[in-house]
Amino acid sequence: MASGARSFVLNRESDWTYNSTLRNLKFQDDNLILDNKDGESGVYISGAFDSLLSETKWHRLKLDINIPAGVEYKLRIYSSDSTEILIPVLGQAGKTRVNINNYLLDNKINIARKIDMFDTIGAKIYENPTDILLYEFTGRYLWLCLEIISYVEDPVEIKSMKIEFPQVTFVDYLPELYRTESGENSFLSRFLGIFQSIYVDLEDKIDIMPLKFDPDYTSRDFLNWIADWLSIKDIELWGEKRLRKLIKECVSIYKIKGTRKAISRVVEDYIGVEPIIVEQFEIKNNMFYHNQVDILENLFGDNGYVFTVMLPQSCVKDTENYIELLRVINNAKPVDSICNLVILTDQIYLDNHCYIGINSFITKNQDLILNKSQRDTNNLVISENITDNKTKNYYSEIFKNT
Repeated sequence: MASGARSFVLNRESDWTYNSTLRNLKFQDDNLILDNKDGESGVYISGAFDSLLSETKWHRLKLDINIPAGVEYKLRIYSSDSTEILIPVLGQAGKTRVNINNYLLDNKINIARKIDMFDTIGAKIYENPTDILLYEFTGRYLWLCLEIISYVEDPVEIKSMKIEFPQVTFVDYLPELYRTESGENSFLSRFLGIFQSIYVDLEDKIDIMPLKFDPDYTSRDFLNWIADWLSIKDIELWGEKRLRKLIKECVSIYKIKGTRKAISRVVEDYIGVEPIIVEQFEIKNNMFYHNQVDILENLFGDNGYVFTVMLPQSCVKDTENYIELLRVINNAKPVDSICNLVILTDQIYLDNHCYIGINSFITKNQDLILNKSQRDTNNLVISENITDNKTKNYYSEIFKNT
């Protein structure tokens, strides 16, 4: 970390649920969500964050939260070198000693009493904070209680929480003259802490910049920005998984942009199947072209700017899917070329797109074999595989009459 401090970071479901108590909160994409349909407040209470060092001076807490209008939240913070405290006994005079962790994580204890405990032991309360300098907190352990009070139905989303320790200030890098003032409430330390927070946040963004440009790890919003920067059209058609794969291959595809190979790779990335691509000039150069010119021009176009992309029927679900695929191809092809997108059906139509070994097959008949050399002499051979004499005689009579 740029500031030289260590940190606890909560940005996954396992982070929020470990050693904690939650009420009326759920998870969506590892974010903590308050969906206030029942009109209840959401509460997150942590177990102890352990710095492993007595008299630790805590540095900073940063909360990344999206709150709509009409939402308030309170953050209670308490620190100590001991995990035990004295609290009043409910309904009785006097106090009893309890372990803070055991008390906060006990599911049998009402969560309202846990919140009251923070107030009883003198926890500091912050209203609607997003960035706090923790210069007032000293101790090995730190506890948090986040209470969200919502008066609207719009959900509240908490993306992450970061707690930095120990305290590292810019004053430590100044001449000794500026470090003569002692105590945690030093004005110079707190004043420079404002600028230090800005500086550290900028350094952190620079440190993670390589990850933001990595298609496998960047966020969806930044992924769309990269795709737009790379001139990928119709981003919404691709979906997140396919878009990440396409961006990783963009450099190699741009090297062959406008070629049949480039179009083939784009189509394969989109539907997962390598297409068959035929360019019109290939058909025209065939020695038999002029014998069937009308049929071939109907199938493959009548000029050299036309190319045909053929795909199996299983790759295209409906008309909308066909149009989307055609848009993807048109974005990848040369401007002056024309794409003829053909979906190969499993039915046989003469003079149409019917290809042996692709969407039609010729197989051997295991029950009947016609021997051409003997057919010319009207002497057809019935396969020995037909063991039923009645059936064999039936076919023999048919062939005698042909």
